[in-house]
Amino acid sequence: MSSSSDASESADGSSVTVEREWLAFGLALAILQFVFLVLVVGLLQVDVVLGLAVAATLSIAGGIGSMLFVLWWR
Repeated sequence: MSSSSDASESADGSSVTVEREWLAFGLALAILQFVFLVLVVGLLQVDVVLGLAVAATLSIAGGIGSMLFVLWWR
């Protein structure tokens, strides 16, 4: 009988390592999204124009940055 971890591992265990790296990447993105949300909501309460400008700028920069990171990492 083989365990469930044997089914997802190659001979050197690299598959599990890659999955953990993507999990860490996903968790980091989730935390950054939460920080972004808190920042934008706070800025919207202070100044609507500033909040919208920061939201648009950080959204574009974050999207391009994450795309480049995934393409470089992959």
